[in-house]
Amino acid sequence: MSKTAAKKKVFAAGGKEPLAMRIIKYLMLSLFGYGVVFWGGTGVLAAFGSSFDDFSPPAWIGFALIGGAAALIAAGVLSWRRLNIIAFFPAALGTAAVLAAAGWFVKTARYELENRVVSNDLLDLDKHYMYRALPVLAGGVLALVLAIMQAARRIRKKRKEQNERDNAPVRSIVD
Repeated sequence: MSKTAAKKKVFAAGGKEPLAMRIIKYLMLSLFGYGVVFWGGTGVLAAFGSSFDDFSPPAWIGFALIGGAAALIAAGVLSWRRLNIIAFFPAALGTAAVLAAAGWFVKTARYELENRVVSNDLLDLDKHYMYRALPVLAGGVLALVLAIMQAARRIRKKRKEQNERDNAPVRSIVD
């Protein structure tokens, strides 16, 4: 086989994973990277670095962000290794942990906005905290989609093999 034919085969087949699954996987990993590494990292630094003067987050916020980030990174590694069904479970756990911590930030920001006089540029602070959690939520949904797609592919493959076994020609008794 020539080099150009080999390259075409690699790009056409893409291994055993369909192109749609690869695109969803890369999108999920980029969402986790943005939501967890960037915003999760700033949340952890804010929680443990005493960045808040008036209301400091409780310790569970920082630990939830760290644990959620670790679970989402593990889900990304498992997804990269094409274990999408297994990767869904740490993705769901990490998404829940990060969303619980983000929920605390949103509730606290709403409470402070209702009870304090703030400048006009801070009136949408609770919405900004909510928007920071959306990439993690979208990544968790994409992890679910990948797990469903891989489960459907496995079921389809097993049914095809079963159908081939059931319809295979049998040897004659006379032979």
